[in-house]
Amino acid sequence: MFNPPTLEDLQETRRANEKLVLRALESKPEWVETELAKTTGLALSHLRAALASLLDQGRVRRLPGTGTRAVYGLADPGLADVPATPLTEDAKRVRDYLEGRADSALYMSEQLRMTREDVMKALSLLNAHGMITCTFVGSLVIFRLKETQAIGQEQAPVPAGKKKQVA
Repeated sequence: MFNPPTLEDLQETRRANEKLVLRALESKPEWVETELAKTTGLALSHLRAALASLLDQGRVRRLPGTGTRAVYGLADPGLADVPATPLTEDAKRVRDYLEGRADSALYMSEQLRMTREDVMKALSLLNAHGMITCTFVGSLVIFRLKETQAIGQEQAPVPAGKKKQVA
């Protein structure tokens, strides 16, 4: 008798496939989808499911490719790995600015009359609290608050030694 996989089984498989994909992507900056499938040994459908999940998490980005060939690489939004200390006034200003909108660090710095470096420090702190996501549009990084975040709600800090990823 056939027992279909449980949701937990499927999620475990997806996470294992994501680890394979991330390991391969760490070995060189750009991968064509078909090469990535051969290297990881994943069926194209499983590879695409893992890539879709990693794209949603902001850990991978699709790069401009030639023709119809999909090219992927690791995502680097340029955020520093900082501890989840209490939010600074700058971080609160950036968080409030992002409420209901998405924007680039450069445009935020112009609108908030802050230096780009101060905006990136604030974004790094918000990221340490798990409050932001990012999307890549070509080489431009667009930041937004996670949908579950509301003004004034900070997530519990990440324990020391644990690295928080942009989701």
